Amino acid sequence: MKSPYNFDHIRQKDGEPLTEWFVRVIEWAISESKGRVGRIRYALHELEELARDEGRTDGSREVQQKMDAETVRLRKRIADLELMLRGSVSKIDAEAERQAAAEAMRYRAEERAMDHGCVPNNTSEAISALTLPKPLWTETVRPK
Repeated sequence: MKSPYNFDHIRQKDGEPLTEWFVRVIEWAISESKGRVGRIRYALHELEELARDEGRTDGSREVQQKMDAETVRLRKRIADLELMLRGSVSKIDAEAERQAAAEAMRYRAEERAMDHGCVPNNTSEAISALTLPKPLWTETVRPK
C-alpha cells in the first residue's frame, strides 16, 4: 500500500550525516502537517526504521571486520603451528626411539663387557638383566 505521506523528494546529500537528513525531513513534515500529527508521526516512524536498518548495517560491518581480523590472526597462528610441527616429533615416535636407544645402549654395554667380545661373563649377564627405562611421555609404547 502506498503511503499517504511521501518524503522521497527530500534526498540525503553526499556526506550528510543521517541525523541532519532526519532533521530536514521532520522539519518538512512539520511545515506540511498543518496542525495534524499524522504526517509527523509517519515521518518519525519511517526514519526510526531507517536508523535501525543503518545501525544493523553498521553493526554487521563491525562484526565482519572483527571476524576478518580474527580470521587473519588465527590463520597466522595455524601457519606458525604448522611450521613448528614440521620440525617436531610426536610423543609416540619419540618414546619409541628412546626405548630403542636404551635397548641399543644396553646391548653395546653387554657386548663390551663380554670376554673377547663374544664370551658371556657375570658382568655381561648382569647388564643383560637390566630393565629398560619406563616410558616417560606415553603409555602406548611398552618396553620389551
